[in-house]
Amino acid sequence: MGRDGLKEACIITIGDELLQGYTVDTNSAWLGKKLNNYNIRVQRKITIADELDIIQYELSKALDMYDLIFVTGGLGPTLDDVTQSAIKNILDAVSEFDENYYTELKQKFAAKKMEMPPNNRSQAMVINGTKVIPNSLGTARGIHIEKEGRHLFSLPGVPTEMKGMFNKYIVKNYLPSVKKESIALIRTTGIIESNLAEILKAKIDEYSDRYSFSFLPKFTGVDFKIRQDAPCELGLDSVSKYFFEWLSPYAYGWGNETLESVLATQLAQKGLTLSVAESCTGGLIGKRLTDVEGSSSFFLGGIIAYSNDIKINQLSISSDLLMKDGAVSHSVAKVMAESIQTISKSDISVATTGISGPAGGSDKKPVGLVYIAVSYNGNVWVKEFNFFPKRLIHREITSQTALNMVRKVINE
Repeated sequence: MGRDGLKEACIITIGDELLQGYTVDTNSAWLGKKLNNYNIRVQRKITIADELDIIQYELSKALDMYDLIFVTGGLGPTLDDVTQSAIKNILDAVSEFDENYYTELKQKFAAKKMEMPPNNRSQAMVINGTKVIPNSLGTARGIHIEKEGRHLFSLPGVPTEMKGMFNKYIVKNYLPSVKKESIALIRTTGIIESNLAEILKAKIDEYSDRYSFSFLPKFTGVDFKIRQDAPCELGLDSVSKYFFEWLSPYAYGWGNETLESVLATQLAQKGLTLSVAESCTGGLIGKRLTDVEGSSSFFLGGIIAYSNDIKINQLSISSDLLMKDGAVSHSVAKVMAESIQTISKSDISVATTGISGPAGGSDKKPVGLVYIAVSYNGNVWVKEFNFFPKRLIHREITSQTALNMVRKVINE
């Protein structure tokens, strides 16, 4: 138990494939977020190899240090699945054969018209002194150890199986029935981490005796996390709302909200329709908008005008303008936004044209250059940016900035 009364947890993921990069460890990230919701503080995350001595050492150490230990991987039927053996050694226990589960295993394979390999028999073994965690989606059952008030949960590495077992067994039996909110996450975009920290410095100092603060930067924005560590006259809800106001106009949402989902809500509330004309973003803005449920109520559609021919024939951009200013220019972005708004009869439109690279740049127009235009209420705003010159990142930042420009325009 931590000094502030919060339970402390350790997450251990097992697998050579994780260490060697063949498989991405999504389990620890998912578990970390879930535990955070229950006011459980993850103090350590590690990934270790499929080696008996290493697994045994790390699990033993974790059982001496943490309230809750979550282990994923190593419960399969193959030679490299040795987590069960490590747990048996730690407890100095013996295993017993579960005839009923072995029959159930054979039935699972038969239902799929498959013959069960002999090595799956190991999954019917139960270590004395442990509890079995049922697995409705796979063959590897989990193992639960309780030792001096500490709990170790060993789960399969398959994400769908691990998640199902966590929700059905661990949440139901061993986590608080009511989540205690101790953390708020404010989502921002359009400002870098250092500038955000400067804006909030005095406010952070004012509340630092009761709250902890951290900045979580990404290419598309910075998440600002507030954690309540001690009782406060002003609760987390009030304090986080104050910080949200102080972060205006960069703050756009909370928790897992995306910019497109927030924008979708605002467009729907205002009864506004939107259209897009995309060049360098290649349809990414439209994709993000249509990922939002109910987007048909505000998103009319758009044109991916990647080539000059499409710009000329579909968006009515003159060849003279393209020749004079180039496809990546203030003037072309402006006409793209105006044209798609006229074609679609939308209330607002946004257009992008830029150089995402790796080729195509010049001294006057380097890779990373982009123009974004928003047309609304008879006005057109065009802004020039020079973003990170890596193709996929450039497109992601450009789409984020375009959506944010629309958000700011309709809220001014």
